[in-house]
This record gives sequence, structure tokens and C-alpha cells, in this order.
Amino acid sequence: MKNIFLITLFILISTTLISFADDVKFINALKNCSSYSETGNINTEEMNVNSHKQILGWENDRCVYKEKVNFSGTDSCMVCKFNKSQINEIVNVMKAYNTVQMYSPQEIDTSSYEAVKNNPVVKVWGKYLQDSSVCTLTTN
Repeated sequence: MKNIFLITLFILISTTLISFADDVKFINALKNCSSYSETGNINTEEMNVNSHKQILGWENDRCVYKEKVNFSGTDSCMVCKFNKSQINEIVNVMKAYNTVQMYSPQEIDTSSYEAVKNNPVVKVWGKYLQDSSVCTLTTN
């Protein structure tokens, strides 16, 4: 049961991050690790997901990213502390993805895990979201 919940949460967080892939302000803030905050809603797999993303700035040599997600009455908080190399990788993938999407006639499908699992933004963020030395998850 816990694994299903974690997979669902990972999908939800990844889906919200896809929506930010074309947000130049978010990408620039992450690149520079400058203060940023945004709240949004996404409907996926018939769930209403509320997400609040923050870039809190540098803590020693790590950029602190925080995302609070609420779905189905569950509150979760993901805190990631990225080094400069990890930030560069994420930013580069998001920029490349944004460029491709500008010329794509298709809308991004975020309706299910199957729809997003091969998305490059999901892959790069997922690598770190699942690495407990980079990101930690708390759930209430």
C-alpha cells in the first residue's frame, strides 16, 4: 500500500513539474537558485491536485527546492537540496523540452503514469526525487 502511495505521489509531483517545463521564470529561478513561489492546480487521473512550489535559495552549497502537494485529503511535502551540477542537468532538460514543445502541435498529456513515464522532464526530476540523498518526503 505504501509503495502505491509513493508511486502515485511521484507521478503527481512529476506531472506538476511538466507543467512548469515551459515556465521561463521557474527555469531561470532554478538555474540561479533565486527565490520563487507558485501555486497551481492540476487534474490527473480524476484527482484534483493542489501544488505549491518554492525555490528557497542556497543553503551552504545546495539549492533548496520545496513542493507541497495535496490530493485526496493527503498533504505531502518534498524537499530537495540540489548541487550546481544537478541544477544544470534539470535546467538543460527543461529548456530542451520547452524548445521541442514550442514546435509540437500536440498538447501534453498528463492524465496517467503511462502518459508521462517517458517524458524527459519526468525522468530527470524522477532521478532526484527518488534519491533520498537529494530529496526527502514527508506525508501527513
